[in-house]
Amino acid sequence: MALTRIHHIGIAVHDADQTAEVWRDTFGLETALDTELESQGVRGVIFPLDNCEIELLQPTRPDTGISRYLETNGEGFHHICFESTDVASDLIAARDTGMQMIDEEPRVGLTGMIGFIHPRSNHGVLIEYAQPPDDAPQHAGPTSGPGPHALHHMTVAVNEVAPVTEAWTERYGLVGREPFRAEALGLEGQFLDIGPTAIELVRPLPGSGGPLPRKLDTSGEGMFMLALTVRDAEASVAHLRGEGWTVTDANAGAFISPKHTYGARLRLSEA
Repeated sequence: MALTRIHHIGIAVHDADQTAEVWRDTFGLETALDTELESQGVRGVIFPLDNCEIELLQPTRPDTGISRYLETNGEGFHHICFESTDVASDLIAARDTGMQMIDEEPRVGLTGMIGFIHPRSNHGVLIEYAQPPDDAPQHAGPTSGPGPHALHHMTVAVNEVAPVTEAWTERYGLVGREPFRAEALGLEGQFLDIGPTAIELVRPLPGSGGPLPRKLDTSGEGMFMLALTVRDAEASVAHLRGEGWTVTDANAGAFISPKHTYGARLRLSEA
């Protein structure tokens, strides 16, 4: 196993220029890459954070996986990418555990040599492995301003936490923390660490309402929310409200309505 961190979060969008306005103009991130892979019919726009990247994926023709994903699911989170130091070996290891593979051998992607594992093998989450080239530039998030500068964690909605924790700690080398129960939020879960970031597995408590049980009821298990770190949560909330966004108060983490971010549910907090 040669996985080291979450390399990026992929987000499927209809119009990368339009969605880029959120990450570039509202959040203040710099565009590190804007390119098209003609062979795969996709345009990718990448925005770096201190410890991760945000990757917008726009189909450039209708006969592609991204295009079909948008037709079925609409805009929003598409995949989690783990960085690998040996993507070929990691794909072999994934196949040998019985996971359903999309790629059994590495191929060229936006971030180097890549390979995908089917979401059916990962509780609704499309997993990518990426091995960046040795000379890949090192980027970082903004050094100031109200926007996010780092990834804190990716939240994944699941029906049961324990079996996913067991599977993902074994398959991907994630390190589980103590399970938690948050009555006020109506959920229970567990954090799984990988490098400087984490994945948070959550399930709703019986009788709870809100977007988490609705997500499981309507689209099943899968990526649910991206938690990003800001330097001053109150300043971030004030900035976004000044832009006309619907944002909850900062004291419990600022939750942003996905209507402002083209389907990507976000939470901002001071780590």
